[in-house]
Amino acid sequence: MKLHNFLIVFAIALFCLLSLQAFWLYYTYQLHLISIEKSVNSIFCQSIEKELDQRFLEMGKKVKNNLSNANIRIASFKVDYKGMESNSSVTSQQLSMAQQLMITYDIHFNIATADSLFHSLLQSRHYPFSYQIFYDDSLKKNIQTSGSLIRKGFKTDVLSIINGEKTYAVVKITAPVVFSSMLAILIVSILIFFFIFACLIYEIKILLNQHYLIQLRENFTNALTHDMNTPLTTIYSILNELEKGTIDKNPELRQKFSVIAINQVLNLQAIVNRVLTLAYIEKKQLSLNKQSIDLEAMIQSLIDKFTVKSTKNITFQTYFDLKDTLVYADSFYLTNVISNLVDNAIKYSGDSVNIEFECTAKEKKVFIRVRDNGFGISQNDQLKIFKRFERGAEIKRNQISGFGIGLNYVQQVIEAHAGTITVTSREGVGSEFTISLPSYHIKNENINN
Repeated sequence: MKLHNFLIVFAIALFCLLSLQAFWLYYTYQLHLISIEKSVNSIFCQSIEKELDQRFLEMGKKVKNNLSNANIRIASFKVDYKGMESNSSVTSQQLSMAQQLMITYDIHFNIATADSLFHSLLQSRHYPFSYQIFYDDSLKKNIQTSGSLIRKGFKTDVLSIINGEKTYAVVKITAPVVFSSMLAILIVSILIFFFIFACLIYEIKILLNQHYLIQLRENFTNALTHDMNTPLTTIYSILNELEKGTIDKNPELRQKFSVIAINQVLNLQAIVNRVLTLAYIEKKQLSLNKQSIDLEAMIQSLIDKFTVKSTKNITFQTYFDLKDTLVYADSFYLTNVISNLVDNAIKYSGDSVNIEFECTAKEKKVFIRVRDNGFGISQNDQLKIFKRFERGAEIKRNQISGFGIGLNYVQQVIEAHAGTITVTSREGVGSEFTISLPSYHIKNENINN
């Protein structure tokens, strides 16, 4: 699947996931809201029942104090015997009779008591809701209210008091309380969402890495083919001329062509060696043949080599302050490392190239600095030039051949020697590569690998 198509599928999947999660949370929220409303309604009913209980107690005290009046007033009760036999339950009629008796003793519904009980029961359930209690007559005309002014909220059941009078409450149920009641579900939901989201991101990362690796493979294949095609074509042309015998009569030309062919073979060999070395390092199978190295002699040999073979105008400057110390390293690989840095300095510079070598010894280490006056490397490119197959933007703009393993090869070889390599550079000014390697004083030269 192409990256663009996969990103579209990912966006759709993420949208569906978010929609499903939102719907599920909304449904869960509604269930918890209904549960809280039922609980609040039950609490209101309990508070009204408790208020009635308190009126019963008050009436009981008054009955004990004045039994004669109680007998006289009971005669005035209106008992719905027909209702007892049909629609209303006996308990309901008994409550109605009891409340009529309360009225004879001037004991009426106390909305303040109901408010206090309702508030206390809400607090015991950790429901910090605002509410307003209404007390209406039989014509639905408000007699009395208690609590905060609530314009909109959950309305409890309307409860009958006596003679058609009713009471109910309007409660403002807040979202934070509902969410707090479903906190565990919210946490699990969020964890599930982030887990699925992380899985999707991980899949995207894998796909991007695969896409990146495919792109690197294509770039590497193209660059390697190009870099190997040129020397192979040159070698083929020279061998073809030798086979035809057209240059047998011109020894100087034959010698020149032979040197060119040998150099091209060495160039091919260097490319193959870099690739193989990186493969060995990756498999941790690189074998170093360490020995004490005369660094000054090695660098001078490289200077002579590049002075002869380069077509550019090159100036070399050297500074050595090694203080009788030698580097203990693999001569073949260290030579390739420094040769690679010099080759890059020449390749990524103008027609006039100035290369400086500075080799110093300090604190049991040898520092090899290679400076040039080339194109320079941007701050952004400095962060990635040591990665495999990475090449700087300036290199690409100048269309210089290569496939991005040179500096990675340098870094891997130096690290295999327990050393480090760093770079400082300014665009348009030049670059400086600093290699740090363990060093040994001459009197301690006899060291086992």
